[in-house]
Amino acid sequence: MKTETISCRFIGDFKVGDNMVYNAGLLCKLAESGSLFNKLMLLQAITEAALWEIIYRAQNFNREGVPNISEEDRAEIEGKKVERFKAIIDVMKKYKILDKAGADIYDELDKLREYRNKVHIQLDVKLEGVPRDEVKAFTDPVRDWALKLNERVLKFLTENFARPADLAQFAHSITVPSP
Repeated sequence: MKTETISCRFIGDFKVGDNMVYNAGLLCKLAESGSLFNKLMLLQAITEAALWEIIYRAQNFNREGVPNISEEDRAEIEGKKVERFKAIIDVMKKYKILDKAGADIYDELDKLREYRNKVHIQLDVKLEGVPRDEVKAFTDPVRDWALKLNERVLKFLTENFARPADLAQFAHSITVPSP
């Protein structure tokens, strides 16, 4: 599988950025093994952490602000407790943060979240048209969809929510699988 390196200039918490680089490296290693680790690749994708960084910046960077988020919205986000992927997606949707990423972006993120909930193998996560049998649920096309979504989100955040140019030297270059 090919890889894509993205200069993620949107990251505010540098330790999270370091961890994203580390986990993306693990994701690339998993991708090298082909279909064997499809489920693990969906779990390993760093999409949630990337989206969290926009909320983190809105909550903590009140001087710098966040491009493409109004100060009024940033101040509202600052007061929110957002810990789970569902809540992150809800904040993104409420404040229209990802609207320019495509009409389907929120549905796609919800679908990824549902697939990731299948980490709990004892739970019956009901994804429409997806069998309970995990070997049939985590197919190559599903893996490729999730990896493309991950890449799409990273690129969108970099293009639309970059930190100021004078901080570019602190950007994290992240290499991800690119089906």
